[in-house]
Amino acid sequence: MSFFSLDFSYYFVIFFLLYWLLRPYVAVQNYLLIAASYLFVYSFSIGSAVILFGYSIFIYLLGRLSTSNRLSGKKPVYILLTALVVSCFTLFKYYPFFREGLQAKLAQIGLTVEMPVLDILVPLGLSFYAFHSVSYVVSVCKEEIKPASFPDLILYLCFLPSIVAGPINRASVFLPQIHPQQPRELLNVNRAIALIAWAIAKLFLCSAFLAENLVNGVFESPDNAEPLQILIAVYAYAWQIYFNFSGYTNLVTGLALLLGFQVPKNFNSPYLSHNLQEFWKRWHISLSEFIRDYIYIPLGGNKNGFMRKNANLMAAMVISGIWHGVGLNFIVWGALHGLGLVLFNIKHKYRPASASGHIVSNLAAQLLTFHYVCFAWIFFRASDFGSAGVILHRLSEISLSSLFLDCNAVLVWLFVLLVSIYPLWTKIKASLVNMVERLPWYAYPAPLIAFLTLVFIFAPAGVPGFIYANF
Repeated sequence: MSFFSLDFSYYFVIFFLLYWLLRPYVAVQNYLLIAASYLFVYSFSIGSAVILFGYSIFIYLLGRLSTSNRLSGKKPVYILLTALVVSCFTLFKYYPFFREGLQAKLAQIGLTVEMPVLDILVPLGLSFYAFHSVSYVVSVCKEEIKPASFPDLILYLCFLPSIVAGPINRASVFLPQIHPQQPRELLNVNRAIALIAWAIAKLFLCSAFLAENLVNGVFESPDNAEPLQILIAVYAYAWQIYFNFSGYTNLVTGLALLLGFQVPKNFNSPYLSHNLQEFWKRWHISLSEFIRDYIYIPLGGNKNGFMRKNANLMAAMVISGIWHGVGLNFIVWGALHGLGLVLFNIKHKYRPASASGHIVSNLAAQLLTFHYVCFAWIFFRASDFGSAGVILHRLSEISLSSLFLDCNAVLVWLFVLLVSIYPLWTKIKASLVNMVERLPWYAYPAPLIAFLTLVFIFAPAGVPGFIYANF
């Protein structure tokens, strides 16, 4: 059941009304939210619901174990947590890839080994409830929070809005919201509805249009595309994935507000960034902070000198690439971002940037960062490493004259212009958001209906998918 299906809309309206009729009874609201979350997961597969519940039991026991007086230190808990997360990812996400690769390597040396075939779908939300479990167990071990009751932990791990693709809720921030001091309130209804409407526009119109008309055909068959068509597809994919994932974040933020919860901000105009370090402070913010706090810092962070700092940074970004998907192309994507961050650190060490640069140098830095991110996106979007190589080869065939004389050149320059005027657009959008949030409730429906009508008139047919649901 998709968040944008009519079935979900009907069920959510019924659930929403019942949920707020039970406002005086917060505990009952929580159990109702758990039931709705598990029914949503069950709608994809019963196996996903069973695995989520079993995983939750294990995490609950780990949390209790971490406070046991019989335990000498927290290291055994961290080892068990790491083993659980790695085992789940290996079994559900990486085993088929490793199975084929290992069998091929053994066959090359004359060994025929038939490893078992496991026909298992990746459980819905695995990556994100794994992240949440790490946040919870580490917070308990560090005594930032007390072990949660089983129902509270269940709700934290299965929370409906963020179960599919985040954002990552920190246990120390989310768990207190489960038991507010006063009955829950609808949090900023105007903003919640505006976020959902904006999400519909991003996903149904912007992301779907780019995917259908400029991205999918080229990446599926790069050999049959002209060099400039490939360049346009790369630019278009950069915006498609932004509209898709930030649109999803807008949606779940709005849904959470309608349920009386707040989730962390996950995007902050990432293509305004002047360097990769800034990009990762603006893109998938909850994941960036997770990588920093639970991978980079435990590896040593910046405590052991400049060389070790950059080695830790590279390792953290490669691990991020491995998490995103199976295959060499995802490792390369992570390594490219790691390399870019290392080069930025080297540059910053020997030539620190000034507090405020000239408008031309700022625009140049913004365009350079955007194009480096686009270069890395090639490996992220390509079906495999070989396809990425084909795309890069075709891009190398672009001539200077074609950028001005080719029939596709206009679209190329339009994308460059889009990035250049992006700072102005963010200011206009912020003004519009402030204006919408100040509208009285009786003036709200008319512009909302007009906006959504225009979106659905121009949007491609069909229900858009969530790119990050695959990760």
